[in-house]
Amino acid sequence: MSFQDIETGLAPSTVLPRSREESAFLELQSSLSLQVFKINANVQGIRKLVEQLGTAKDSATLRKSLHDLTETTRAMVKRGSDDLKKLAVLQMGLPHKKTAMGKTSNDLELSMVEFQRAQKVSAERQRIVVQGVRMAVDDAPRDEYEDSPEQRQAQVLQQQLSPHELAYQESLIQEREQEIREIESGIHELAEIFHDLGTLVHQQGGMLDNLESNISSVAADVSSGADELRTASDYQRRAGRRAACLMIILVSVTAVVLLAVLS
Repeated sequence: MSFQDIETGLAPSTVLPRSREESAFLELQSSLSLQVFKINANVQGIRKLVEQLGTAKDSATLRKSLHDLTETTRAMVKRGSDDLKKLAVLQMGLPHKKTAMGKTSNDLELSMVEFQRAQKVSAERQRIVVQGVRMAVDDAPRDEYEDSPEQRQAQVLQQQLSPHELAYQESLIQEREQEIREIESGIHELAEIFHDLGTLVHQQGGMLDNLESNISSVAADVSSGADELRTASDYQRRAGRRAACLMIILVSVTAVVLLAVLS
C-alpha cells in the first residue's frame, strides 16, 4: 500500500486485484482519453489557423502548419477508431465496464464531430479565398446590391496586398484547390469511420443486451434449481420420517406376535 493510500484512508483489503483483461481495458481506455484530449486541442489549433486564411497573416508557413495539423489529427482519429474497436472487444468480457465503454465512445465521437466541422470550415474558407483572389486579380466590378463572402474577400485582398502579392496568390490557386480536394477526401474518409463506429456501437449494444439476457437466464435457472433442491430435500425428510414410523410399527407388531406365540 502506498503512502497516498494511507493518507486517503484506504486499507489493503479495499484494493481489489484486477484481471489481465480489466487491466488491458483500463490501459487502452486511458490511452483513448489522452487521444481525445489531443484531438480536441488540435481542432482548436486548426480553427485558429483557418481564421488567418485570406488575411495579412496568410502565408506558405501558415498553410503548411494547417495542412500538417489536419493530417496529424486525421491520423489520430483513425488510430482512435481502431483502438475503440479493440476496447469494445475487451469490454465484451467485462459487462460491468459497459458504462465506461459508452462514455469513452461518446467522447471520441464528439471529438470526431468537431474535427469534421473544422475540416468543413477549412475547406469552405479555402474556397472563399481562392475565389476572392480570382476576383481581386481580375478586378471585377462589384455589384453594390450583392455582398457575397467571395466579394468581401476580394475587397480585403485588394486593400491588404500589392499587385505583385496578388499575382503571387493567384499562382497558388492550384495549390489551394489541391488542398481543398484533400480536405474533402478526408471528410469523406471520416464519414466512413463514423459509419463503421455506428455499426460497432449498434452491434455491441445488441451483444451486451444478449449477454445481460443470458446472465439473467442463468440466474433464473440457478434460482429454479435451488428451489427444486429444497423441494427434494423436504420430500426426502418427510419420506425418512414415514419410513421410521413404519419401522416402529413393524417392530411393535412383531414384538406382540412373538409374545403371543411364546405365551
